[in-house]
Amino acid sequence: MPANSTIQALERRIAELELELKACRAERGFKLPPTVPMSTDITERVSAEQKYRQSEDRFRQVFLTSPDAINLNRVEDGRYIDINEGFTALMGYTREDVLGKTSVELGIWHNPEDRRRLLSELKAQGHVKELEARFVRKSGEVGVGLMSARILRFDGEDVILSITRDITDRKAAEDALRESEEKYRLLVEHAGEAIFIAQGGMLRFVNRRTEQLSGYTSEELVAKPFQELVHPDDRALVVDHHFKRLKGIKMPPRYSFRIVDRSGVARWVELNAVLIEWQGQPATLNFLHDITGRKQAEEEKARIESQYRQFQKVEAIGRLAGGVAHDLNNLLTPIIGYSELLSGDLALGDLRRDSIQQILRAAYGARDLVHQLLAFSRKQTLKYQPLDLNKIVQGFEKLLRRTIREDIDLRIVVPPDIRTIMGDIGQIEQVLMNLFVNAQQAMPQGGRLAIETALVTLDAAYAAAHHNIQPGRYVMLAVSDTGRGMDQETLEHIFEPFFSTKGDQGTGLGLATVYGIVKQHGGHVWVYSEVGKGSTFKVYLPVSEQTPAESAAQKEAESFIQGSETILLAEDNDQVRILAEAVLKRQGYTVLVADRGAEALNLLKAHTGKVDLLLTDVVMPDMNGKALFEKAVAVQPGLKVLYMSGYTDDVIASRGVLDEGVRFIQKPFTVRALAAKVREVLEGKMHV
Repeated sequence: MPANSTIQALERRIAELELELKACRAERGFKLPPTVPMSTDITERVSAEQKYRQSEDRFRQVFLTSPDAINLNRVEDGRYIDINEGFTALMGYTREDVLGKTSVELGIWHNPEDRRRLLSELKAQGHVKELEARFVRKSGEVGVGLMSARILRFDGEDVILSITRDITDRKAAEDALRESEEKYRLLVEHAGEAIFIAQGGMLRFVNRRTEQLSGYTSEELVAKPFQELVHPDDRALVVDHHFKRLKGIKMPPRYSFRIVDRSGVARWVELNAVLIEWQGQPATLNFLHDITGRKQAEEEKARIESQYRQFQKVEAIGRLAGGVAHDLNNLLTPIIGYSELLSGDLALGDLRRDSIQQILRAAYGARDLVHQLLAFSRKQTLKYQPLDLNKIVQGFEKLLRRTIREDIDLRIVVPPDIRTIMGDIGQIEQVLMNLFVNAQQAMPQGGRLAIETALVTLDAAYAAAHHNIQPGRYVMLAVSDTGRGMDQETLEHIFEPFFSTKGDQGTGLGLATVYGIVKQHGGHVWVYSEVGKGSTFKVYLPVSEQTPAESAAQKEAESFIQGSETILLAEDNDQVRILAEAVLKRQGYTVLVADRGAEALNLLKAHTGKVDLLLTDVVMPDMNGKALFEKAVAVQPGLKVLYMSGYTDDVIASRGVLDEGVRFIQKPFTVRALAAKVREVLEGKMHV
């Protein structure tokens, strides 16, 4: 029973007892009239006295047995008149310890201010209801009580009736709960992720992180449906998950979607939701974690992995191309050579010349195709020299303006602070031409084409985001168009050989060749394109510290192709060997022919005259060309050498025939090219 209820019951009972007491006293003091005989009936008076005693006994029982602490104190001096068993149980004092003493003397008040407050309210109002105060037990332990008190008139004097209910345990539980709630509040408010409660699609509670993430205040948030914060493309998903979960349908606890903050910025979040009860109705407790950075990292990782897979695919195709190049070159060499010989032997009016020319055109096309494949696979032989990219672009400008359509606006921007690159000028021109042609074809209705160069620095962050790129300074060549653009699927294949968006009109080798040449120059090619908005290709070539040399025009003199020297020919391929022998003899040379290295050495040793030149294949079954020359020059000092091969650079480089100053001719070669190269080596001063 609450303390105030006990007070009210006691007050009612005390009032009844006072009335009964007054009645009894009135009866006791009543004087019988003299006319009343001594034998008058006193039954009523005895009955009243009995009721009075019964009432006192009942009051005493209530007073003594109440579980709450009840005490009576004089108003005059505050001394205890009486206490009940609840008081002794609560305070730990006996009746003898308490009666006749004051609460101050016993040290019951833990805070004297509580006593002053009690007396002040009693004086002002005559009663106090549920005053919370701390008390000190006899043991010294501090407890908390809820006190109610009233001033009464009892036996002719004013007394204070006090009832104290022990709420120590309840107070401790409340304090613990309050502390727990405070910890929870601090935890929720300072949590690193957004926490909110949603019910029926509405926000009911949000923490501080939710405000920060959304850009709205808590007051604004709890007044709007949660779906208004969700990206339009993801709203159906979020609403479906929320209402199904409210119905008790089992849903995945975690899923991702986008929200849009107050400023309109979309962010990726991951939601973890659990079903709870909120104010008697089902709701969801939601933990929202910002995963925008993680999403970006995942997308970047996927992009890099895609780049890597593309790189691996391109490398695999490149290895295949390089592998077949040797056989193709050996096959094309006799086709081109014999066709040229036949064409030269026929009279100008001979109808067979047209047929031979068709054969030659097809062979040249096949040769160019092999060169493009080798460029893509980065295995063709290049002649590197310091180059000024600006001069190459400017030198190309006249050609570009003559060939560009009138409905295309060509703009060329070449800043003066460009740096030197190391490259093969013919291959760099090939890159520029292929990008130009590709851009022009992307604008069938006309548009704007821009070619520009710049000096740029690719930092570590850029290198980390792009496969196989080294940080450093690069010269950039950018070719941009305003044409049709490409979608993502197309972009993933544009550098693959034979992939073309032009149907039968394209070979699919233009951009593959660009890719291979740039990679062989130690560079990097990057493309950005959107459908309907055009494309931009950026080529990055490493800066060189060397200075470009002035190039001199090289003229081939027909009169100096003929010769009379002796040449030792070593070639294991029958068709190439027979063709080379025929070409050299037609040019006036004496030719010693061998199909392998050991036989060539034997011929050299057996020959009594001077041998001027060794024309040898690089890779042969018993001995490579470099080893053959080293042994041959020991037999005949002053011997010169010209190497030939249909293999790619990576195969023959280890033989040392691509070193500076070493003379080399790549198969397939023309009759004219072979004759000119032989003459060049014979007349040159350098030999190895």
